[in-house]
Amino acid sequence: MGRAFEYRKATKLKRWGHMAKTFTRLGKQIAIAVKAGGPEPENNPSLRSVIAVCKRENMPKDNIERAIKNAMGKDQSEYKSVTYEGYGPHGVAVFVDTLTDNTTRTVADVRSIFNKFNGNMGTTGSLAFLFDHKCVFTFKKRMA
Repeated sequence: MGRAFEYRKATKLKRWGHMAKTFTRLGKQIAIAVKAGGPEPENNPSLRSVIAVCKRENMPKDNIERAIKNAMGKDQSEYKSVTYEGYGPHGVAVFVDTLTDNTTRTVADVRSIFNKFNGNMGTTGSLAFLFDHKCVFTFKKRMA
């Protein structure tokens, strides 16, 4: 087919891979927002903000509607918000807020990250008395 075709094909596959990952993540966020506040965006501010993010990422309207409809069904897995506490390098206190459907897998992943960067996990409540919740930091995954 030629080099130009291969270049276009690689570009399209890269874009489609990014879209698939993004749309899956946004679909989960829609499901969580619908379970928390209902399927109507007018009455659910968290769903409204997730839909705004979906539109910014060019997610098709029918995908958004399908995600809302699936979230209202009973067969959707239940996501739980879990907070883990631990100490990072040099004794820095760290809270990790997660949203998961499998706590066993999540605690293993969080523990491995703490161990990888010379930290250790604490027990629940070991750091909570020290802090008040003021803000949230989010980090993008670094590709190395």
